[in-house]
Amino acid sequence: METHNPSDNSPASATNITSTPRKRRRTKLACDPCRSRKRKCDGHLPCETCVQFEYDCYYATTGSKRASIRGPSLEQGHAHSHISTISPASDHGPTPPNNKSQLHDTTPTNRLASPAISNNANSQMESLEANSGAAFVRRLGLKIDPYNAPRLHLFAWNAGDRLAGCPSGSRRPVTSILTKAEMRNLALIYFDKVAIAYGFIDRDVFFQRLEERWGTTTPTTVGDETYDPVFCGVAALGLLFSQKFPSLFEPDLVETARALLEQHSLSTPPSINTVTGWVLRVAYLRMTSQPHTTWLASCSLMHVSEAARIHLESPSRTVFEGSSEYENINPDIRRRLWGMAQHLNIWASFDLGRTKITLSGASTKPVAPKPGDYTSQLLGLIPLTEPLDPTKTRSVEDLEADLNRVLDENRERPPVIMAQVNLMLCIFRRLRAQKSNMLNLQADRILALVVKGLRAARQMVVDSSPWHHVANVPFQAICLLLAIDSRASLALLCDAMSTLQLVANTWNNAMMREAYNTAYLLMLLHQRRKEEDAKALRDALSIHSTAPAMTVDSSSQQLTGVGSYNQNSGYQQPQQGPTTMTAADSAEFLWLEDLIADMPSLREFDLEQFLVQDAIQPQDSDVGAGFATDGFNA
Repeated sequence: METHNPSDNSPASATNITSTPRKRRRTKLACDPCRSRKRKCDGHLPCETCVQFEYDCYYATTGSKRASIRGPSLEQGHAHSHISTISPASDHGPTPPNNKSQLHDTTPTNRLASPAISNNANSQMESLEANSGAAFVRRLGLKIDPYNAPRLHLFAWNAGDRLAGCPSGSRRPVTSILTKAEMRNLALIYFDKVAIAYGFIDRDVFFQRLEERWGTTTPTTVGDETYDPVFCGVAALGLLFSQKFPSLFEPDLVETARALLEQHSLSTPPSINTVTGWVLRVAYLRMTSQPHTTWLASCSLMHVSEAARIHLESPSRTVFEGSSEYENINPDIRRRLWGMAQHLNIWASFDLGRTKITLSGASTKPVAPKPGDYTSQLLGLIPLTEPLDPTKTRSVEDLEADLNRVLDENRERPPVIMAQVNLMLCIFRRLRAQKSNMLNLQADRILALVVKGLRAARQMVVDSSPWHHVANVPFQAICLLLAIDSRASLALLCDAMSTLQLVANTWNNAMMREAYNTAYLLMLLHQRRKEEDAKALRDALSIHSTAPAMTVDSSSQQLTGVGSYNQNSGYQQPQQGPTTMTAADSAEFLWLEDLIADMPSLREFDLEQFLVQDAIQPQDSDVGAGFATDGFNA
């Protein structure tokens, strides 16, 4: 914390400044946020201070100082590797006009770059930000209140860091961690709750290997350990979906799986068991651990998948042909493993704003849908997800078609519904960034899918199924409702907040409490802004509340429909004393009629009824109070 106050005008401080001038080395040019906050700036773009405090770094362009800005460097590359350094945009708060164009003019590289390259880079960064729910929350907060907005963070990424505070696990043979009965019970939980959406293990083969592993009297040979990562992964997920708090041996299962997977990944080529173990590990991390750890593991999963060549469909190009161990591998299992690897890596990359692993020449066919198979429904969303890669061009028309397809999908099970809602939220953010009018046209269908997602989240709580979207979707839904900002969307906020509160109370931990408090803060800031807007309108109405007076005789012809209107509506008009209408008021009324006649869009406007309604509205404080309520729901 800085102890020097730049605004200190005390005599002592003035004496110190004049007598002993500070000889600190200063950069020739500081960015505007550092200048306004009087912080030390290193002159980079972005500077270290802005990166540390998550400010939007920009420089005011002047002819003499433009060349002084230190252009793309290691710092800029470092910034791009973190989701917390998002490029400046129009809704990032109090930034100067045309800031983005000025930013591109400041660096020598950008001055030499062609407009096409610059536009492509801007488009990629825009898509990168729109894909990330964290960036969306940050932008939303900055738009509502730039000074109290939540920091850039992946709130409610899952139901909490499950092993936080637990002792570190140690590698042990799985047979020394679990008994045969315990392993069987946890496997049954896995196949009952998890495999309905993450089904990539042959159930019969698994239980056969279980009998072999726990049936031998000396289960310590290297050959016996090849399937241990699968046992550990299944057991860890079984514990997650059956116990609210981790067991004493759960860290040992996780550590044993990690150590064995890293060891077995060094073999050339990795076995199908190793790929299966990696999928289980990444799935567990996605539901229980931190985003960065999950993303790194998902990248390792993709590399192991490439080494095992499961992304190639032709048997002649895979390691499975000619091997007695793998010649009977079910192609459907291999396709499911490849689909799961893609699914986990894509979304971890999107959420963090990182690069996803793309394997060129992938030819593995999609998983064929089967009746009652919900894994194929989940992986069936990949063709709509993969094109959202920021490095790929996706026009507004393409995104609108994608949104229609997602809204048309009919999913049944909660985890698959959540995946559908999550994809819809991503496409919504992309279209909103490009200001598509389709979002207004499809608002009802979007809100209907949000309601379906909230219902699925509550069902997950009832089933004690902490899928990662059980917290993520309700939180992001609240942000979407605030972003839409219509009466229909705001009316759903209570249900969305209640759902998030239910999840937070069920999995009570620091991460969930932070997510709930952040959602509450966003709603509070939104309400305050609405109240400030309502106050501004109320003040304007109070100043101009005196309407032109009209007598009954002089206005009887214009207001002939007043009696019938009051009878039909059942509204009792307040008694008003006789009034008079001046010549100036009559001329003003005729001028309004002429104005409406000259504007085709207002020809259907009923001026007489408008004046009648305006005359019978409550005065002063009643008007302000009524509008304040309306303003919050608008």
